[in-house]
Amino acid sequence: MWGGETVSMVGDASYEVVLAVLVLSVTGSPAALGVVMLAVTVPHGALLLVGGAITDRFSPRTIMLISHLVRGTVLAVLAVLAAAGAVTLWHLLVIGIVIGTAEAFFHPAGASILPSLVSREDLPRANALLGAGEQAARLVGPVLGGLLMAVAGAPIAIGFNAFTFLVGAATVLAAPRRQAEPVEQLSAKTVLREITSGFAYARRSVEVRIILLLVGAATLSYSGLFGVGLPTLSQNFGNSAVVLGAMLSAWGLGQLAGTLSAAAFGLPRRWGVLIVAMTIAEGCSFAVLGFVPHYLIAVVLLAVLGFGVAYSTDVALPTFVQTTAPETMLGRVNSLIDLPRAVLSPLSLAAFGFLAAAGVRWAFLAAAVPMLLVGIGLALSGHATTLTSGSGTDADLDGSADQSVPQST
Repeated sequence: MWGGETVSMVGDASYEVVLAVLVLSVTGSPAALGVVMLAVTVPHGALLLVGGAITDRFSPRTIMLISHLVRGTVLAVLAVLAAAGAVTLWHLLVIGIVIGTAEAFFHPAGASILPSLVSREDLPRANALLGAGEQAARLVGPVLGGLLMAVAGAPIAIGFNAFTFLVGAATVLAAPRRQAEPVEQLSAKTVLREITSGFAYARRSVEVRIILLLVGAATLSYSGLFGVGLPTLSQNFGNSAVVLGAMLSAWGLGQLAGTLSAAAFGLPRRWGVLIVAMTIAEGCSFAVLGFVPHYLIAVVLLAVLGFGVAYSTDVALPTFVQTTAPETMLGRVNSLIDLPRAVLSPLSLAAFGFLAAAGVRWAFLAAAVPMLLVGIGLALSGHATTLTSGSGTDADLDGSADQSVPQST
């Protein structure tokens, strides 16, 4: 499964380049590209909670399989349209809506399947391997997408991503089937009730609330900083395209090194101390980035920061959720955790763009504020620093007394 999902992520990363080039070649309008991206992101954000509830009702394996097949099929159709020279804007919008809808179901399922694949003590390294595959895909995929568009053309480039979804669908069959259990007939009412129970669980769980704070703060800081801030900052130095590429590559290589480190050595038990310290360090780093006198300082800072974030958050956070939330609630919990990313990312981009127009240094200082506030607040609360990478207390679904969960490495 790890191999299949890594291949699928390479296809996704390549498609980001392919889609941008295709939309611009068909429409000649950057505004049209923005509309197509909205066609993907809006249904994704709107249906995330439904995707989490459906994942828990059926199984991550089933939802991942269907999502892979749906996305592979619509991209195969797009490849045929591209080969016929018949692609129009409305084709791209419809396919974007279908892909965004499928991703709303896939992401909670993909974040919930690992406990059915590996033992509890192997979850940290399994998450690290998935993270390493994702980072490698983000390094290789965009270059591959550009080469396929330049050498083979749009039909082959799109068909390649369609093929990677079929690879993912085939390899997800390696996951064990969940034993069928009698469930209430599926209806809008039952899905709404299950979403409500997910909110109730989050309200009772201090750990989930802490994670939502961390994810919300990170989204407010990172989305605008990477989408607007680093491109703007690179213009302060000569050859801005090369500088921007160096900064983004440094971040990616740091993250890859962090995930490989977690895969090789595992995670520390005192995850709470690590995540609080990293949150404060991220805030301080963002404040400094806007004032660096030379881009090489930013490159080094981003590489170190990428290592720490990958080790402390990208690997440890899903491990913590998988080892503390009940398996029957994982889809809903993961969809709740992903919701701030979908909702707050556009706000972060807009706010950073507005502030950067007034002065890039002020924008970077503003990006530091959410991380510093949350990091200092959690440090003072005392509860966050006691969290470990494989233990926690979680309220039962019926609201009964908390249960302790054994520790893992």
